[in-house]
Amino acid sequence: MQRINLFPNPVFAGPLTNASHWGGANGTVRDNALHVTGHNGGYGFNVKVPFNVPLVLSMRVNASEDNVAGVMIVQTTDRPDVNNMVFSKRFNRGISDVLCRFTIPSHGMRFEINPYGISDVAVSNVLIERADTYDPAVGGGLPGFFTGDTMPLA
Repeated sequence: MQRINLFPNPVFAGPLTNASHWGGANGTVRDNALHVTGHNGGYGFNVKVPFNVPLVLSMRVNASEDNVAGVMIVQTTDRPDVNNMVFSKRFNRGISDVLCRFTIPSHGMRFEINPYGISDVAVSNVLIERADTYDPAVGGGLPGFFTGDTMPLA
């Protein structure tokens, strides 16, 4: 099966489209990364993914401060004010490589960066792919994989 990255703009080339933000979060693109700042809120993308199919998220995050910036995967619902957290992680200062598995049962998915007052959090090399195409490409998966339901929320 062919590998397909479901994330709409994985190298953040050119102007961002279909991005949305709330609160004070704002994003800019430079050096093939999305840089998000703000004292509150979030900046992200709705991503079309297949439902009830194991998916893989891989990305690089560079945070300017310890344990502040966060990345979330949210299952949207038919109610605009109700969303379900699928994956959430906060990061230490410096570069972190993220790799996790998750499944979206219905409705839709939102990928969101929450700066929480940090001076800069940069996200790059975002991959959202079906696990059944990712696993054979990397030799059966990687040890230490996190799943959305067992990953502690930060």
